[in-house]
Amino acid sequence: MNPLVGRDIDLLNLSLQLRQHKGRLCTLVGPDGVGKSCLAEAAVADAALPVVHHVDAHGMAASQALAAAMDLPPLSAESWLVLDGFELSADIAPDMVDAFLDEQPLLRILATGRRPLQVRGEQVFPVQPLSAPTPPYHQQVSELHEYPAVALFVDRARRIIPSFALTAYNARPVAEICARLDGIPLAIELAANRLQLFDLNVLLTRLRDGRPVLGGSHPARSPGHRSVGAISERSHHLLDERQRGLLDRLSVAVGSLSLPTIAELWGLSADGAQQAVDTLVDHELLHVDATGSETRYSVYHLVREGGLERLAAAGALTHARDRHAELFLAQVLSAEPHLAGPRQHEWLGRLERDHGNVQAALTQLAAQGRQYDTALAALSLRRYWLTRGHLASGERWLSDAAAVFLADPGQRQLTARAEAARGALAMATGDGHLATDCFQRAAIAYAECGKRHHELTALAQLAAARPGTASGDSRVLADHVLKAAQTSPAPEEVGEAALALAAQARQADVKLAADLLDAAEAVYARAQDVRGQGLVLIQRADLSIARGDQELAESLLHEGLLRLQAVGECTMLPRALEARAYLLWQRLPEQGPRVARILAASAAIREATGANPPPATAVPAAAARELHKLFSAPEYEAVRHEGRTLTPWAAAQEALAAPLSTRSSPSAAPRSARLSARQYEVALLVSNGLTNRQIASRLDLSEWTVVNHVRHIMRRLDVPSRIHIAQWVAQRQAR
Repeated sequence: MNPLVGRDIDLLNLSLQLRQHKGRLCTLVGPDGVGKSCLAEAAVADAALPVVHHVDAHGMAASQALAAAMDLPPLSAESWLVLDGFELSADIAPDMVDAFLDEQPLLRILATGRRPLQVRGEQVFPVQPLSAPTPPYHQQVSELHEYPAVALFVDRARRIIPSFALTAYNARPVAEICARLDGIPLAIELAANRLQLFDLNVLLTRLRDGRPVLGGSHPARSPGHRSVGAISERSHHLLDERQRGLLDRLSVAVGSLSLPTIAELWGLSADGAQQAVDTLVDHELLHVDATGSETRYSVYHLVREGGLERLAAAGALTHARDRHAELFLAQVLSAEPHLAGPRQHEWLGRLERDHGNVQAALTQLAAQGRQYDTALAALSLRRYWLTRGHLASGERWLSDAAAVFLADPGQRQLTARAEAARGALAMATGDGHLATDCFQRAAIAYAECGKRHHELTALAQLAAARPGTASGDSRVLADHVLKAAQTSPAPEEVGEAALALAAQARQADVKLAADLLDAAEAVYARAQDVRGQGLVLIQRADLSIARGDQELAESLLHEGLLRLQAVGECTMLPRALEARAYLLWQRLPEQGPRVARILAASAAIREATGANPPPATAVPAAAARELHKLFSAPEYEAVRHEGRTLTPWAAAQEALAAPLSTRSSPSAAPRSARLSARQYEVALLVSNGLTNRQIASRLDLSEWTVVNHVRHIMRRLDVPSRIHIAQWVAQRQAR
């Protein structure tokens, strides 16, 4: 009734193994619901095994299952016994299975279970979850059909909705649903059945929020496989009471957790948590992800929903979710001071890995009426949302936060901060109207609490968001920002205002734009904000492009991209990628395939994040047409597809790997730079043989300012002359 989907290779290998293997026992192992029973049945038929006997051990104690197996008629020829769902437990040991095989010399066993039986001569055949798409889910419809998990979902969905088809509109929801269900066939089938009740997007939203989606039963399955409840009982079968409680409490997590977080969530020591986790992994109840810098664990979704059901039945679900929310609230509040300092990348990475858990914690806090704590957490996350591109969800949480703070007359400063943060996110999405409203409300709130300095900064951001601001007003506000940048420490909003005003002034007043970038650089350098320094370099590259100095622009873009990549920046990354692609196309048209990949990656990142920063420049329409002519239509689509599937990190790497001009000077890594961005810009021009006057003309600076820069560069590098500066630049080129 349910033909295998996506198991062709597994079936081929298992059938061959059963026909050729001379051992007495072959065991299919894997998590519940992964399809071991179906694969065993199909392999038995495909291999045409002789005289097959079948014992469904699901729900049986191991001793009962073995007793049923012993009740076989006498064997006169080689026969196979399928022990389906057979698990060792306290009432039976491996040597009992070994003894049973010794008593039946003509019998061979094909067993399925979560763990090997650890019997002498056992051949283990692991059954993995079906391959599912991975984020950022930019796969094309034709490619998604090649994922077995997606093919299974579509096949089962058509049984519920005969007209169901995978389209460009529903491809991403289907891909994410299959990934969130861990590629477990039973979970995918149960989820497809729920399309009778839920729209596809509603189903996905419930999965993201950690709400149950796998209710109901599957009538074509054996009793042990028909529902989440049945699977859940099997999951608990071999665990003691303490381990069951730990597994159930872990079910409130949305996504993976690190071992220290699990220990804190369970209230255990590190060693105790490790032992408990090892037991659950051994029973195929936890998925292990060891691909990153730390090993992380997550409950298979099929098991997770059973744990949530048990917690709810015991009246303990709210308490478990509250504990989970408290833990992540503390982590979020402790992360805020580090999101702009030297450990910026580390803390942004932590929050990214725990993104699902953070969202679940905010939802739980809000549901429990703890709006103030929710608002504080949302405000603490503003830099994370802005950097990693979670713009829409961040704006929603900050909107709620601003309303909470506004209701308390004593929290005007927090109201202003929340509105300013919303404005920054709105600017990133290109929503100038919302940004204008937010910065205006922020300025009013700062004025009400007597924060004149912050009020003027908010007005400067407002001026940058509203193109129609009078030039005289913009100049006054720019002067305020330049002065505010000299304070220590300057608020991060000052750096953002300086960048925004510099972008606005670039066309009309290059000198003012350069001064504002110097101010922004000073703010970010004092804070050791790698992202901010990268954004300054990108805008310096914009100025160089406007002046026609493409070689300097390439070098600055390279340095800026290194910094953006180092912190996993996603929001402003498309702008840098597009500028890099433009310069590369202008200088090396033969790099057309790479340019096409970079542009496709940039477009995909914009779609995924909602980021819409205005491009510094665009590939001219004529150049774009020429780019398209380099390929046949299938080749062009293939190259674009390669680009769209790149992660932001890989997209930055693709741009960084492009050949630079021989006069451009990349560094090995952001932290190796010993000069400020402006000083580095001057050093590059010194190495090119330009005089102070020529450098001043190129950068729209006074000659005296350039003289001071050169002196500071010599002092920083501890060198006596301009030729030594050129040698230092050459060494960096060699690295």
